[in-house]
Amino acid sequence: MRRLLPLFAVLAAMSAATSAAAQGAPAKGASEPAIGCTSLANLRSLLRDTKGDTAAALATIRDPKSDLGCSTVERAAVTEITDHVSLGGRAYDCLAIKGTAVCHWVVAGAVAPPEPKAAPTKSKK
Repeated sequence: MRRLLPLFAVLAAMSAATSAAAQGAPAKGASEPAIGCTSLANLRSLLRDTKGDTAAALATIRDPKSDLGCSTVERAAVTEITDHVSLGGRAYDCLAIKGTAVCHWVVAGAVAPPEPKAAPTKSKK
């Protein structure tokens, strides 16, 4: 349980940021990218190995020797959530990213896709 405390703190912070963003308030750290991996197994391994420490996880994925298929995910690049899964009491989203056909797995709620644009109104003639 003690090993999971830092991870729970990161998840709580992500949840608070998502809630604040949903309410229209600027979220603390909202400009920070989330970590996404093309393999859910690699994301879970990264989170386990770094004990939920975001700085350590970023250092790991930026290491040229790292071959996890993980990178930072900017909100502006996300087009939609393509898949969602819960494993071991944790939820994950797979995000469609502009410019690639492969979705990137993130901790659920870490990145929200942009709001869909309203459909153009048809004028009556």
